[in-house]
Amino acid sequence: MQRYFVAETLTVDEKVQLSVEDSHHLLRVMRAKVGTNVYIVDANNQLFLATLIDDTSDSTQLLVLDKLETHVEMTPHIAIACGLSKNDKLEWIVQKATECGVQHFYPLALKRDVMKWQGNKAAKRVERLAKIAKEAAEQSHRVLVPVIESQQDLAAFIRQTKDYTVKLIAYEETAKLGQHQQLKAQLTAIKPTDSVIMVFGSEGGLAPEEVDILTHVGFITCSLGPRILRAETAPIYFLSALSYQLEL
Repeated sequence: MQRYFVAETLTVDEKVQLSVEDSHHLLRVMRAKVGTNVYIVDANNQLFLATLIDDTSDSTQLLVLDKLETHVEMTPHIAIACGLSKNDKLEWIVQKATECGVQHFYPLALKRDVMKWQGNKAAKRVERLAKIAKEAAEQSHRVLVPVIESQQDLAAFIRQTKDYTVKLIAYEETAKLGQHQQLKAQLTAIKPTDSVIMVFGSEGGLAPEEVDILTHVGFITCSLGPRILRAETAPIYFLSALSYQLEL
């Protein structure tokens, strides 16, 4: 059954309209008709069953039938921060990370990034990533769309994430030294009330001085195992390990 997100708070027996884009998907792509049931997630991350009552307009109208209980979101709060990888790698990371349960995403402008987001390009990139996150959240039957922050330098990022309780860095130099136990120790100690963030470099990795700045404010370097992972693989590896530790 299809799932869509709406910006308002819903109640049972209330009518709700989908956006033009979601209406087009429901009517033209899925070929839904009056009487077709869908899932709707409201502004409070509550899941509802709704039925299509009008298939004649560009803004489809639904009737909310029932409120449903669901438990699909990971606790604690999970965020990742990634350098600006080239081509469509960052889009792939956002899509797969959303499927894996991430709740917050920070694009980081780092020294070794090949890509540079400037001017209008930066805003368009963030808008594109937000769209990908929404679609991935619908596909993976989540009740929360990850927040996609605007591009940030390291100083702004540190200010914005100062209240996270578990702050980690995926650092390949730690792996080269054979220190593979830190990540396991950190994951084992995580509590449901924690907030967790991990930083990943782009293809060029993190510069040593960036790692020094982060560790100075409480971030902990971790290895992701004995093998060196690609920039787009590392975040998914981490989220998978986190899910295994907390959910399985």
